[in-house]
Order: sequence, then structure tokens, then C-alpha cells
Amino acid sequence: MDDDGVTIHSEGEDGFVPETKSKNTAFLSVLFDSGVEYLQQYGWFILLGVLILLYIKTKLDPKIRKLKSKAEDISYQKKFDPDTTQRRLEAMERARMKLQEEHDAKAAMYAEQQKQKEEEKRKQKIEEWENLQDGKGYRSKVKPKDESSESPGKLKPKPKLRQNGGCAATLYI
Repeated sequence: MDDDGVTIHSEGEDGFVPETKSKNTAFLSVLFDSGVEYLQQYGWFILLGVLILLYIKTKLDPKIRKLKSKAEDISYQKKFDPDTTQRRLEAMERARMKLQEEHDAKAAMYAEQQKQKEEEKRKQKIEEWENLQDGKGYRSKVKPKDESSESPGKLKPKPKLRQNGGCAATLYI
């Protein structure tokens, strides 16, 4: 230890190793001393500057609040202006009408498709009834092709059959 109580080096296994703790405390004490010296030299100026800033803030604060409230009032009036609101409502009504017309058109097309399907089913039943009356049989042996069935090009290949020993669970007696 030195005279001022700060240990600079301590003896370790490899010899002298500087202590980081003492360096940190020495740095902090130098920093503190320089801060106190700065305040001693310029403290009154700093205090005077802070007081002037507080005085200016108290004088300008009401004016700043008035400006902010005016800006908020203007934006509120623009937002809820009757003409703007009316135009916005009319645009929304036009958009709703357009969507409703599109929906009505799609519903009419769907209803027409359903009528056509029912008419085809009715014709098929009449044909089957006539075939039954003629003695040709009730149902046709050939299945009619549906539009919803898969196309012939997309048929899945049949799985290959397993050869002998292909079964995992073989029972031996």
C-alpha cells in the first residue's frame, strides 16, 4: 500500500499483477475531483443558466399549449367537417351498392346453374323411367361422366402387389 491508501500492485502466483479494482477507484476519484473543481469554477454560471431556462419555459409554456390546442381543434374540424363526412358516407354507400350488385349477379348465376342441374336430373329420371317401361332396365350399366370427376390423365397408378415375404407380420407355426 502507498501513503494515500491505494494499492497499485499485489503479488500473485506469476509475480506482480496489477489490480483492476484499485485502477477503477483511482479513476473514479480523479473523475469526482475534476467534477467538483469544474463546479467550483463555473457553478454560479450553471445555476444562473438553469434559472433563465426555467423562467423562459414558464413564459412560453402557455403559448405552446395554445398552439397545440389550436392544431388539435383544426384537425378535429377537418376530421368531422360535414361536407367531408357526407362525401365519405356517399363513397361508402356506392361501394356497398357495387358489392351488393356483384353478389346478386353471382347468386343469380348460381341459381341458374342449380336449375340446369335439376332439369338434367329430371330428364335423366324421365329417361330411366322410359327405359324401365320399355324393359331395358331401371339404371344404366354405364355410369354417366360428371364434370367434377378427375380427368383420365390424372389417374393414380395402382399400387404394386407385394411378393412373397412382403408382409411384415408373418406367422410361423
